[in-house]
Amino acid sequence: MGAGGIGSYLGGMLARNGVDVTLICRGRHLAAIRERGLALSSPKHAFSVPIAAREDCAGRADVILQTTKLYQLEASTRQMLPMVGEGTIVLPLQNGVTAMEEVGAIVGAEKVRGATVFLNARLTAPGVVESRSEMDTVVFDERAKAFIELCRAAGIDARPSADIRAEQWRKFLPVAGLSALSCLSRQPIGPVRDEPRLRALYRQAMTEVATLARAKGVALEADAVERMLALAERYKYDARVSMLEDLEAGKPLELEWLSGYVSREAARLGVPAPFHDMAYACLKPLSR
Repeated sequence: MGAGGIGSYLGGMLARNGVDVTLICRGRHLAAIRERGLALSSPKHAFSVPIAAREDCAGRADVILQTTKLYQLEASTRQMLPMVGEGTIVLPLQNGVTAMEEVGAIVGAEKVRGATVFLNARLTAPGVVESRSEMDTVVFDERAKAFIELCRAAGIDARPSADIRAEQWRKFLPVAGLSALSCLSRQPIGPVRDEPRLRALYRQAMTEVATLARAKGVALEADAVERMLALAERYKYDARVSMLEDLEAGKPLELEWLSGYVSREAARLGVPAPFHDMAYACLKPLSR
């Protein structure tokens, strides 16, 4: 549902292995897939695959991977209701840590399974998706066991988790800070990671999120921030976070669900978050 970079990559990998996949998309991307199929490239894969694609949400689905932006989440969830049947499971793959609750409030919490994705993929042209890192890890709530096996058979690094909330917060650590810093500095991942003063701010931003997570009772490792700093070394120097790409394209930002969420929750719980307070204040005028 909402097949941009992440959805098209995962859908293409599954379709190549014979899974019955439909991409819900629109515009030139939809037209190109119908005409030529989907072309996918990554450091490990390069292929084209015919795949069903349409704009409407008619017909029931067994599994819905919801890959829209956070600011599209409510509207897209209501749009996809015709696809949600008694046995359907919904897997939101958004950044942030609130998507499960937002989707569950509309489709029913019992249908939602948590997930988080470590994959840097984007559409480079209509009908063409490219992954820019060697990682294509997706972590799912262990209750989605059958779907995890489908993903693994298709070559996706799918992993089960007994504590998907903690997994989502582990990803939220780097995403919230890197999204804000990249937008404030207008820099890709490399300079944020390698320039000492930006790296120090990146560490501070992640530390604030880790402190908030613990205040909310989320079980993170004591060295979670250092682990995420080490993980950043695996990304290409010129890789760009999606919020920077959206800012440069004049699109809405996911700011309210990233630094905005950290700033509000930290204030509510009495936890200091000066970096995210500043980032939210500076970026909010640009977020629409």
